[in-house]
Amino acid sequence: MPDDQDLAGLRPTGSAQSSGLSPELLVALRAAFAGEVDRRLPRLRRLQQQPGPQVLEQALRDAHSLASSAAVVGAADVARCAARVEAGLERCLRGPAPGLPAPVAADADQLTALLERWLHA
Repeated sequence: MPDDQDLAGLRPTGSAQSSGLSPELLVALRAAFAGEVDRRLPRLRRLQQQPGPQVLEQALRDAHSLASSAAVVGAADVARCAARVEAGLERCLRGPAPGLPAPVAADADQLTALLERWLHA
């Protein structure tokens, strides 16, 4: 479960606010990110229930995209967590044993919780 420090990344950071982007553009980017989260979140939830190769590959793509998009909108903690999930899934896909190791599953759970809170913040 994310703590208050994790949730700090749900709010725009100074880098997003001082990026030189207009407030209107930041609002539009956050709305686009919310739509992306809405599309990708169900697939990330599926990761725990069906950790087969196809689901792992899709979750890897989702985590990669979410890491980049979260960084753009200033959700630094979300971006870092998504990057950890991406790295863990890459190891899973290269490894000899199929499945989802507990540390990767925990990171995926944290990412899911952060994204759900971001949608409702």
